[in-house]
Amino acid sequence: MKKIIIFMFAAMTFIACQKEDENGDLGGFWKLMEIAEEGATEVIDTKHDNRFWGIQLNLLEIRINDKERHYCRFQHVGDSLFVQTIDDDTNLQAYGIYNNSNERYGVLHLSSKSMILRSKFAKLTFRKF
Repeated sequence: MKKIIIFMFAAMTFIACQKEDENGDLGGFWKLMEIAEEGATEVIDTKHDNRFWGIQLNLLEIRINDKERHYCRFQHVGDSLFVQTIDDDTNLQAYGIYNNSNERYGVLHLSSKSMILRSKFAKLTFRKF
C-alpha cells in the first residue's frame, strides 16, 4: 500500500510540473500546402514537398523531410503571429519565412484542421497533419 501511495504521489508531481501548451488550435504539426507570393500570378504548390511547421509552447520548428530542422520563436497576439528565427543566417523563403529578424503574419483563418497566414510577402495555406 505504501508503494502505491509513493508511486501516485510521484506521478502527480511529474504531471503537475509539465508546462501547459496554451496555443489552442495553433499548436501542433502543420503541413505547408501552398504559397501565394505577393505580386506573383502563380501559386506555388508545396503539398508534395513535405514542408512542415511544428508549433509547441513558444517554439516553431521548420522541418524539411525529417532531415533538416530550423527553429524559430513566435508570439500569437490577437490576429497576428510574429515569427523570429533563432539562426538568422538560414534562408527559409521556401517555407514562407521571408524576413528572419521578425516577420508578422495576419491570421486569416485558424481552425483545428486548417490555417491561412498572410505576411507582406506571401499568403501561406496549411493543413493540420
